[in-house]
Amino acid sequence: MRKALKRLVRPEFICMGLLFIGIMMAGSFCRLWLFLSNLAMAEGIPSTVILKSLLVGMRFDLLLVSYIMLPVAVWQLVPKIGWQYGKSGIRFLFAFLLTVLSPVIFFGIAEAEFYREFHDRFNQLAIQYVLDQPGTVIKMVWHGYPVIRYLIATVILMAGIWWLLKKVLLVKGLPVEFSWKRYFGKSLPFGLVVTALLVFGARGGFQTGPPLRWGDAYFSKHTYANHLALNGIFTLAKATQNWGGDKSGHYWLARLPQGEALKITREMVLQTGNRLLLRRDYPLLKKPGICDSGVSFITLPQNLVLIQMESLSAQFIGVLGNAYGATPVFDQLAKQGILFDHFFSQGTHTHQALFASLCSFPNLPGHEYLMQDIQGQQPFRSLPKVLRENGFDTSYVYNGSFRWDNQEGFFRHQGMKHFVGIKDYQQAKFTDATWGVSDEDMFLRGITEIDHLTEKGPVFAFLQSLSNHAPYELPPPAPFKEITGPSSLIPRLNGLRYADWALGRFFDVAAKKPWFKRTLFIIYGDHAFAFQRPKALLDLTRHHIPLLVYYPGDTRFAGQVTHAVGSEVDILPTILGLLKIDAPIQSWGRDLFRLHPDDPGWALIKPSGGEPTVAFIKGDKFLVEAPGIKPVLYHYSLYPWDVQPITEGNDDLCKEYKLALESYVETGIDALNRKVTGYELNVSCSDGKIHPQDMEDHE
Repeated sequence: MRKALKRLVRPEFICMGLLFIGIMMAGSFCRLWLFLSNLAMAEGIPSTVILKSLLVGMRFDLLLVSYIMLPVAVWQLVPKIGWQYGKSGIRFLFAFLLTVLSPVIFFGIAEAEFYREFHDRFNQLAIQYVLDQPGTVIKMVWHGYPVIRYLIATVILMAGIWWLLKKVLLVKGLPVEFSWKRYFGKSLPFGLVVTALLVFGARGGFQTGPPLRWGDAYFSKHTYANHLALNGIFTLAKATQNWGGDKSGHYWLARLPQGEALKITREMVLQTGNRLLLRRDYPLLKKPGICDSGVSFITLPQNLVLIQMESLSAQFIGVLGNAYGATPVFDQLAKQGILFDHFFSQGTHTHQALFASLCSFPNLPGHEYLMQDIQGQQPFRSLPKVLRENGFDTSYVYNGSFRWDNQEGFFRHQGMKHFVGIKDYQQAKFTDATWGVSDEDMFLRGITEIDHLTEKGPVFAFLQSLSNHAPYELPPPAPFKEITGPSSLIPRLNGLRYADWALGRFFDVAAKKPWFKRTLFIIYGDHAFAFQRPKALLDLTRHHIPLLVYYPGDTRFAGQVTHAVGSEVDILPTILGLLKIDAPIQSWGRDLFRLHPDDPGWALIKPSGGEPTVAFIKGDKFLVEAPGIKPVLYHYSLYPWDVQPITEGNDDLCKEYKLALESYVETGIDALNRKVTGYELNVSCSDGKIHPQDMEDHE
């Protein structure tokens, strides 16, 4: 027995073992660091569940370690030039480890910051940021996060692994002279066994069936514990492998017959007074019709200003119950307008908010980056396009570069005429090192743009803010008393406070303009942000945003609060209803002022970054579904925030929500695949006009 062990314990095999142990320990260290850095997320989760997260996570670490070590094992099998034969081979081994392990460890440590920001492991969002504008991302990371500390930690861990390997290689007598007898008698057999074991490790273990998948980490009802079990490098690699997602939507298109899905979707979207266009193959092409709704202005607005605020989370709005005092301007405006307090963003990235609000098209699985995809080049019945057809001039005013997310390329194709971006500010008061000019500069330039365009006729101005974004570089000195609170929230709270102050500057100046009382203002957030432990498979607080409708020309509805559920796809039809524009549209949302009194409203939402979960919200309940996971139904409340799974008596309701979710997603993906998301007026009918016989009234 002793002789057999002596034959097996070769220096190269000891080296492989130490390398395996070292990388596994590094993976456990990164997971423990993520846990400690986001310790508040673990509140209320049993310690046994956390412990199991760490154990389940070792399977994902095993997969990663096996992939890293497979080249080393195969290289060891090569006779004469394997890494264990000669000093040059050892040098190449160290170079390989330095090249591969260093970034793995660095990103493993730095992922704690990503999770704190997005409540998710590394995903497609990380790749998208880097691919879109790497220079901007580098500046954001450098100015906003402790890069130096993470680099030092990486160097220390790498030095430890390096020292162990070098000590073994020197003490055990490597390099050795090559011998065919030793090679066939020891190196090759044992090397083949190691390689085979690593192949199994790369599958996540010896289980039968498919290899390890992200769904295997979802072992509990606690989302944070499930996320903790994953490996960020694994999820990042999967995001790269599946870049762009399932463009054809095989999983979602196979849920139910297309005809049935279309029928259910039409029942969800069409409202009383809508007239469905039947002659063409557009699933939701309709004329909304003009009818009295819950809100009809005495005098119609002549202009429209749509303000999309960066990271405007409803959970931090004072008028909605938050005590930090970060939004005094918005709170005051809410008393003069109509506030929707159960409103949700389509995604968790600005990109999804843009095409959802301006094109009334949802954020769908596999199509999260629609503005950059080839499928996004088809025409939508966008808000700027419809308004231009009705005599409005259109302008898009933004702090930063329109290259980000292909904003100008996409929206110029969708009817936006004028663009004001970072290069158009000649004397900006403040420009941060990462993103662009301040919100104050953007809003004041927006007023100049509206002044100029209203001289010629009706105007639609889309103003997009940016200052409330990491790394939160704000103009010094702060024009307000800085907010205090939890250390992790202070930068966000002051970023939000500054954005709110800049919004106040806009309205202070705008109120003195002749066009002010003739203008309809719509204010909403592009998305919210993660700030507390997720209580469901999908964190609603990342999507919970306010929607405010404010028309100074008619104050009869001042202070009204609406509790109906809605999302950004409802903005376009709601605006057209308020402006009494009966233009043909293909909208995936509804006019929120036309809802029946018994209708609690609904919304379909999906997190960004390739995360597979999709949620359907209706009233005070929501269902979460994803490939490979059994759908879960929840009851939620927003004031105060709470979520509880519904475990009994939910079969019928779960089936209803599941049918609605799958039908809506399937119909949307099918429309994208067939390029019928919108339509041009000259192809709707043979003569370019819509006739009564082509319509079906929806009651």
